[in-house]
Amino acid sequence: MRGLFFALGVLSLPVWGMAQFSRLEVEEVPNKGVVPGKTYRIYAVMEREGDVIDAVYGEKNAPLRISSTAPFYQHPKGNALSADIQRYDLQNDNKLKYDSWFTIGAEDNYMNRLTGFLVDFTAFESGATFETNNGAWFVTPDQPQGRAPGDKRILLMQLTSAGTITGVINVHGRTFVELDKDGNPKAAPREIKAEGLTFTCGK
Repeated sequence: MRGLFFALGVLSLPVWGMAQFSRLEVEEVPNKGVVPGKTYRIYAVMEREGDVIDAVYGEKNAPLRISSTAPFYQHPKGNALSADIQRYDLQNDNKLKYDSWFTIGAEDNYMNRLTGFLVDFTAFESGATFETNNGAWFVTPDQPQGRAPGDKRILLMQLTSAGTITGVINVHGRTFVELDKDGNPKAAPREIKAEGLTFTCGK
């Protein structure tokens, strides 16, 4: 994971400090019984519009784990990463809309630069637990999908299950940097790194 964070740091502006985002937020997406169970989206809520999440990760001292007491719903045309879900298929298959997947800011393949790093999604794609202590899904810090929009929420995943879903994740990013009238940064960005963030969905 050090290799990943080094690369992300090189692509962003130098001189990193420490800062925190606000919280995780869970939102139920009504699926009207089209698929078994309930569908949820988990967001990182940032302190300011424009703040960036560039990685959701697990490492030795901060493992990532997402599990459910019942299998995750996985559509045959779906995938563990939103970047691999075709927008055309979503528009023509109502059940695919409720597939379980991970992301940073984008819900299908359109202009989506999301990538997995040292992760095996095989168990998750069969409906089982996803966990890693040395991997991530990420975008480079220059990608617009990692920036918090006006409501300050960055989408991190969609999960569908008939059970109780629990998760512990870690996020990495940077603060938004304002520019002066000449287009120069007013300050260096500060690092956003929060570990051991938990959420629960369902019963």
